[in-house]
Amino acid sequence: MPRSHLIAVLRTALAGLGLGVFLSSCSTVSGTSKLVSPGQNRAGHLYLQSEMEWTRGATSRYQMWTMDGELLNLLYLIPTVREGDYIFLGQRESKRRPDAPYYHRGMREDEIRDLVDDGLLRAGFVGVDATNLRPDDFGGREGLRFEVSMTTSEGLAYQGMVAAFEHEDGLALVIFIAPSEYYFPRDGEKVSRMLDTLRWEG
Repeated sequence: MPRSHLIAVLRTALAGLGLGVFLSSCSTVSGTSKLVSPGQNRAGHLYLQSEMEWTRGATSRYQMWTMDGELLNLLYLIPTVREGDYIFLGQRESKRRPDAPYYHRGMREDEIRDLVDDGLLRAGFVGVDATNLRPDDFGGREGLRFEVSMTTSEGLAYQGMVAAFEHEDGLALVIFIAPSEYYFPRDGEKVSRMLDTLRWEG
């Protein structure tokens, strides 16, 4: 498959996540550096420790971090998915759009996992398979972690990991995805350790 076509396929899938604007054109929130250095970093009220350098794109609702380009590794950080929000942002629940993966406070761990799965399927990925759903603690807040595998419609395999927990304003959600070949094996353990440090400081 020509690389230009592969990129177009993946960009379409990522756009379905509600990202809309990619790092090359993403506006930066005032006071937020485009470079993420090793050490403690923040995305809104989310704090986490990074072992690597990233490039950051940011809006008032979410941040996207990448090391090699969003097609090769993408860390999507949403400090707050609000009541009735589409799980990856981008739209709100309404009477005209009642059937979609919308977040509601108090959902069970498996329900939040299913929202993410549904969002990835609606983004255009196929064969989405979530595994190893488990509880986790994020700075004293109960939450969940799981891994996911999926492919694009053209057959490019991706892997990912998800962390989420509720706080006073809604759901904090962090998703990392990268190709199964080379990039996820290279970065997965380091990103997992980053998610171990995830916490909310309101």
